[in-house]
Amino acid sequence: MKAPAISVDVHHHLTPDLRQRIIDDVRARMQEPSYRLLSPEHLRELAQLDTGGPALTSLYLQLTPERRTGRAWQTALSALAHTALQLADNAMQKMVRADIGEIERALNDQLPALGRGAAFFVCRERGIWRQIALPIALPDQIRIGTRPYLRPMLRSWGSHDRTLIALLSREQSRFFATHLGTLEEIYRVKGQRIRGMLTDRVPLDRRDAVAASIIKDEAKALAAMAELINREFEASNILLSGSPEMSAAFRGYLSKHLVDRITPFEASIHASPVEIAAAAAPVQQQLRLRAEREVLEALREAVPGAASTGTQETLDCLGAGRVLKLVADDSYVARGIQCRQCQRLFELAQMHTCPCCGSTLLEPVDDLVEAALQQALDRRASVAFIREPDYRVAFAARAPLQALLRY
Repeated sequence: MKAPAISVDVHHHLTPDLRQRIIDDVRARMQEPSYRLLSPEHLRELAQLDTGGPALTSLYLQLTPERRTGRAWQTALSALAHTALQLADNAMQKMVRADIGEIERALNDQLPALGRGAAFFVCRERGIWRQIALPIALPDQIRIGTRPYLRPMLRSWGSHDRTLIALLSREQSRFFATHLGTLEEIYRVKGQRIRGMLTDRVPLDRRDAVAASIIKDEAKALAAMAELINREFEASNILLSGSPEMSAAFRGYLSKHLVDRITPFEASIHASPVEIAAAAAPVQQQLRLRAEREVLEALREAVPGAASTGTQETLDCLGAGRVLKLVADDSYVARGIQCRQCQRLFELAQMHTCPCCGSTLLEPVDDLVEAALQQALDRRASVAFIREPDYRVAFAARAPLQALLRY
């Protein structure tokens, strides 16, 4: 999907109509069926999908360099499809075979340019189609059910993965968004051609002042666009590349909330998406490490009652809707139990009645952390993962699952 372009100069202002057009364009970008940009709202929407009966196919497929050579991914997909069809009854086989056929056609048409895998959630009968590029090669697997199988993808998702990239220059600026291994150009902005304007229209003694005024006006419009895009995409960081005067003016018009999340980096305004992704990667890695460190510090410094300190305490707070940020050791896996009536989660594998509602409708959970992550999405809590080995040691000293609390 080609990035839309607009002009911002003395003849083209950021009017209310243009602001709404920008919002509509960003939303359309995130709804694009081909390897869509993924926001937290999309994950929450995926977690709530339920076909009510018809089969929904959830597919995770590795797309490493080796898989892309000689169309090796096609062999892997065929093996997955064979396994899934063997486990399905006759009525379901027809639906699943059609869904897998659509997925194969989509991969034939376009493999994701970035990332090392892809996830599909498809139910043709209900008009459900979700196609997502993944930054890591999650294990190949296929699941058939009435709801999307999100657990593998949730492990690769965290609030610090969403980044807005702004490349600024006097005559052209570009906005990109990254998430789950995908980088896409969101908007391209044409500015005022200052050189020609100053030569033809402005007296020599006023040129510096006019040039500075033009830069400020353009920076003001670009800052307003960044606020709009960030609000829709819920990015946690902004990577900024631009001349000192343009960058300073841009910062001056941003809200303090966004200014605090800016990190400078260097990339050419004419660079390709692949080149921009390569330039941004080491900066994003440093931001991820900083985010993990800040979460650990917040947990350690929290006053009593502002953070949970044990796994079951965390699960109890999650069930009560008290969790603001759920924090998980990315390597931790454990079995547990979930009450089908009140949806509460429990560490203990041996239970006969729910201690919260008294129900006997209990079911085993293969991975307690993944179930907790999905429940956090349902309750609009944010999620953070601890992946750095040294940080994981410090984190696990208390519990592999903790939380910062709303109250």
